[in-house]
Amino acid sequence: MLRPVRIFVRNERAAVALEAIIMTPILAWLFTASFIFFDAFRTYNTSLKATYAIADVLSRQTDLVYGSDIEGLANIFQHISRNPGGSSMRVSEIRWDADAGSDGEYAVDWSYPTGGETRLRDSDIPNIIDQLPVMANGERVIVVETFVPYDPYFTVGIDDIEFTNFTVTRPRFAGQLPFDDGSNPSCTSCNWGENQTTTDGTNPLNEGIL
Repeated sequence: MLRPVRIFVRNERAAVALEAIIMTPILAWLFTASFIFFDAFRTYNTSLKATYAIADVLSRQTDLVYGSDIEGLANIFQHISRNPGGSSMRVSEIRWDADAGSDGEYAVDWSYPTGGETRLRDSDIPNIIDQLPVMANGERVIVVETFVPYDPYFTVGIDDIEFTNFTVTRPRFAGQLPFDDGSNPSCTSCNWGENQTTTDGTNPLNEGIL
């Protein structure tokens, strides 16, 4: 029983053509798979860094920010992440209200989405509450979310996926990030938060203006 096994192990005769037929598809798949996995990692890593860059820019703002400014940042994000189309972004400002409810709660001051995303509402906060920091009463943070679709060139074990990045930053030089109040004609498409009000105490979203 062992002798045929020893003969087979010591036998060095082979046909190169047959080995090539067996190994070439395997090597081709490994080469293609390594390229796709590396490209997917590059896409995710680049989009994550681009998200941090956008959040850092917004955290330094002290002047009024318009919806057109966020649209411009979304274009910059696409350029940095090398994703010319398909990606989207959502910028929101969230505050902590210690007087709301029994233990306090987070509330959305305003939210502006791009690329077909929906704005963040108070009812969506339970979905992201684990990602929000502990805050003092009345403190506000800027939340930047980016969504980058990835379509692999070849099918090697990775399906079409969407990389979602979520980053939170505090305003550096102001107590909050002031957002357009709806009176600027260039920002007619601005999306209002449920708690944002104009100087007269009204909210266009609640009043049915927008």
